[in-house]
Amino acid sequence: MRITKIDDREFTPDFVGDGYAMSFGRQVRLCHRLVRLTDEDGNSGVGEIVRPPVLPLAEMITLEDEHLPCLQGLSLGDLPGLLAKWRSEGKLMQGLVFGVELAMLDLMGRVLNVPVSTLLGGARSRDVREYLSLSAEDPELMAEITRRKGNQFRVIQAKLGEDDPGLDLDRVRAVLAEMRPDQTLLADFNGGLSRDDALHVLRDVKDPRIIWEEPCHTYEDGAAVARALEAPVMLDQCLTDLSTYVRAIQDGVAAALVIKSDSIGGLSVGRTVRDMCEAAGMRARIDGWWAGQIAGCGALHLAVGASNDLMMASVDLTDPIDTPSNMILRPSPGRIAPASGAGLGPVPPEQFDV
Repeated sequence: MRITKIDDREFTPDFVGDGYAMSFGRQVRLCHRLVRLTDEDGNSGVGEIVRPPVLPLAEMITLEDEHLPCLQGLSLGDLPGLLAKWRSEGKLMQGLVFGVELAMLDLMGRVLNVPVSTLLGGARSRDVREYLSLSAEDPELMAEITRRKGNQFRVIQAKLGEDDPGLDLDRVRAVLAEMRPDQTLLADFNGGLSRDDALHVLRDVKDPRIIWEEPCHTYEDGAAVARALEAPVMLDQCLTDLSTYVRAIQDGVAAALVIKSDSIGGLSVGRTVRDMCEAAGMRARIDGWWAGQIAGCGALHLAVGASNDLMMASVDLTDPIDTPSNMILRPSPGRIAPASGAGLGPVPPEQFDV
């Protein structure tokens, strides 16, 4: 099986309303690229190249334009080796590797008539717990959304770090006031605090429902905060590659880790991290950057392969974006699942009209 055709197009839907705010700014438009690989027998698979908003967009586009033509004529058996090489070329390549590998897995799943989750070690459940993510807004608005939507979710995430730490703590208190005792709040700074500021600020609110998520930009600072605080800490974007995950699992100071396959070079690496967490008894959240439903569905195929003991929650990555999400299912309140079927399941034609 050789790749005989490569189609791609920009994928730039807007975020709803005024966008989605977190420590590094407010996202108002998604800037991704869809890719479709077709083999010599006419089979095709689709993927979504993810461009994290914290990385330089023009440089990522240039790298994609340089590397995508290399897939022409390549045997599918040789593709993992090429992706491993690309993966080693740095963080600007990880979203490209994710998208191309997802297209490869979708194609293979369709040829073999199995879902992508089977190619990632198999599904252990049909669906997973979903969490509610709140943009960093006025505290009362975040509280109102929690009152209106939060009841069905066991886990709620509040984005912080956009402006003043005092306002962030007001946000935390406002959301906590609307939560039940059995719910968990992920208070997510997206790496927006220095180590000293984190140790000062995070001690000001004590509540057993809080997990402080990604307080600092680097693993070293995040781990130091986790060691010093009595409250649990979850680590996210500071986990930049497989070796950092190994270190985090060995250190054991974090209460949980986030697995973003689109930041670490694809679902195969995400599977390795997922299974390492499972073996070590480390809890995890599996999702990614905000994305279209192709990437969102791919993340859920990885998530359903985790055990209930491991899996804290996942999310519909299309949730704040003005785009279809029919490849992502909600079989019951607070539960989320990928569409059924071979590969990624039915891909709506409008998602790849080239």
